[in-house]
Amino acid sequence: MKTEVIKQYAHTWRTFAGIVKDFDEDAWLHTGRGVILPVRIAFHILKATTYYLEDTSTVLLAAGKPFDGNWETLEKGDRPTQDDILAGIEVLQAKTEQWLSDMDFEAENKAFGWAGATKFGVALFLLRHTLYHIGELNALLEESKNGKAEDHFVKTLS
Repeated sequence: MKTEVIKQYAHTWRTFAGIVKDFDEDAWLHTGRGVILPVRIAFHILKATTYYLEDTSTVLLAAGKPFDGNWETLEKGDRPTQDDILAGIEVLQAKTEQWLSDMDFEAENKAFGWAGATKFGVALFLLRHTLYHIGELNALLEESKNGKAEDHFVKTLS
């Protein structure tokens, strides 16, 4: 079962990366409304991943800046580039795979009560959370491409 969960996460990371790469620079920063912008949603996915992995190590963006800040309030100059997000995806994909490999799925979840009683519940919750926001990103990509975006979910199946 663990191998299947790891495979599902790997596909999710590939889908996420494909969507991020497909935005043009203007759409990356401006498609959407309020805080629902591609740059902010992508950053939120990565920040949430570090939170649920309980990863307190320093992760640097591709530009060399720390992976800090609130996704909703980042100033324009502090928002991550697509390259920053892609570098974060690469780092966090490896960390997530290790987290899942080391996880005792039956162990009690003491940290995130809303995610279920076991560590497996946390793993499923994080996957669902990530997929929810990838859906938002995909909708923004479709909007930016006038309904003609690639189907990265199918394109990244392997």
